[in-house]
Amino acid sequence: MTSPAFDLPLEDGRTCAVRTALPSGLMPADGWPVAYVLDLKQFEAMRADPAGLPGLLVGLGPGVPEDRRWDYVPAGWGARGAGRLAEPGPGAAGTGAGAGVGTGAAAAGALALPGVRAGAARWLRVLDRVRGRVGGEWRLDPRRQVLCGHSLGALFALYVLTHRPHAFDGYVLSSPSVWWGGRYAGRLLRRRRPWLCARGVPALGVRLTVGEYEQGLAPEECGPGLAEEERARRLAMRRSRAMVDGMRELAGELALCPGLRLEDAVLPGRTHRTAPLDALMPGWRWLLRML
Repeated sequence: MTSPAFDLPLEDGRTCAVRTALPSGLMPADGWPVAYVLDLKQFEAMRADPAGLPGLLVGLGPGVPEDRRWDYVPAGWGARGAGRLAEPGPGAAGTGAGAGVGTGAAAAGALALPGVRAGAARWLRVLDRVRGRVGGEWRLDPRRQVLCGHSLGALFALYVLTHRPHAFDGYVLSSPSVWWGGRYAGRLLRRRRPWLCARGVPALGVRLTVGEYEQGLAPEECGPGLAEEERARRLAMRRSRAMVDGMRELAGELALCPGLRLEDAVLPGRTHRTAPLDALMPGWRWLLRML
């Protein structure tokens, strides 16, 4: 398996980091199926799947990973849409269920740096450029191209689905940040669904998932190893974000689109941090069976 990498320069001086992984074996007659995943950490996890890759895997994200707080959301919002409650960082005890926006009130209230041209519409153009370069280096199956995202990445994938649905043949939405921006995801889908239905999306597949413990506490957080005050804080934050309820709301809206092939699930035993293990690669494989 080869894994070439490149950094795509952006007009504001930043970069989009791109990594690719190709499965072993011969290319299918119609070209490689391809999945684009909006997170290099999730790219590495998918690449390491013991069952191997079912197609070309492309990971991409801002050169500075924290910039996803501005690149994956509508322009002008940035991290301001994140609210003030955040999960403990990676070094904290217990199992977190953060949504990929950093930790602490400072991160939640941060504004984009001066001169940074951010926003989902712009990042979609960056994605187009990445796809153009990837398509120039490998022969790709034009009917089996998938976009995968987790957390804010899934929020961006929902933006693509609701604005350019036929840009991809399928979408894997893992634990989308439904709480972000005053529950922007639900408003977006309610507003765009009539347009989606009128346009018709019969060829598309969508897999939408969330972890069982993203709206409550995981078993390991209920023992004596976690202070009661911290336990209460996490529970209040997760109940406020209502990730499971929000996923079900999105699924209900998508189910109203005639012909859309939708699979939605609450993943048993999973938190926000572990949900991608049962969401991204299984979602990609499910879509390949559907397409």
